[in-house]
Amino acid sequence: MSALQRVAVHVAVEAGGRLLVLDGALPWALLAHGETPLAAGRRVLGPDLDLGELLAVHDGRRTDSEGEDGLDLHTVHLVLAGTLPEGSAPAAAQWIPVSDDRPLVADDLVVLDPAERVRLSPAVDSAPDGSVGSSPADVPVVRQRLACYAVVVADGSLLLTRLSTKTPSPGRWTLPGGGVDHGEHPLEAVVREVHEETGMAVRVTGLAEIGAEHFTGRSPRGVLEDFHAVRILVRAEPLEVLDPVVLDVGGSTDLARWVPLGEAEDIGLVGVAQRGLHIALQG
Repeated sequence: MSALQRVAVHVAVEAGGRLLVLDGALPWALLAHGETPLAAGRRVLGPDLDLGELLAVHDGRRTDSEGEDGLDLHTVHLVLAGTLPEGSAPAAAQWIPVSDDRPLVADDLVVLDPAERVRLSPAVDSAPDGSVGSSPADVPVVRQRLACYAVVVADGSLLLTRLSTKTPSPGRWTLPGGGVDHGEHPLEAVVREVHEETGMAVRVTGLAEIGAEHFTGRSPRGVLEDFHAVRILVRAEPLEVLDPVVLDVGGSTDLARWVPLGEAEDIGLVGVAQRGLHIALQG
């Protein structure tokens, strides 16, 4: 059975105590390879759409045993606040009273077309010399990876992890967190990853933002990848403030520490950690 993971972007546009819906649900789009959440939203609501805060993260799961190869499909649903200029909503839009429940499209209606199934299917790696795998080494392997990272602050310091020599940026510092496993809720994934990388148990206290980055480069295994990184950032607090200890020895993290907020900018942060520092400084 094929296990596939994908990301859906839903936009919550509110005006005058009313919520915009299309066909009874929030406007939504599947996040295409290399696409930003804003671009996905604009495919549905037009170029005048602006996106704001990350409001909610849900996940859905469905299986389909029909056909030669069954399907185990894990969809992560991101709900973002949106704004539209007056009069620019689609003609088919309806407005319903705002409530605590934002209607999402039923997960079994988020269809998987054949082209998307090919894109999301696990790729076969090629060695740098092209000797392993099903494609030449100069043809990038297409990957979309969803990850979740935590902004953890205690006593004026930010919890950071150092990237090991198994990563493209050894010696630089990032936020604790990592990839969301198939079928795993992102907020459960980040708690697991923080514990593996720092030895600390944390509690997620809020959502921060969603970001995406698209580039071509070599993976730690030397594989050329057309890589689409989709990153959820959350706020979290430790259940107990401890000296960090890396439990997942030999992985992507070789050191973890508390770094005073005033010193973090100067120790060599990767982009996601720079965003995390900005969020931490906002309080």
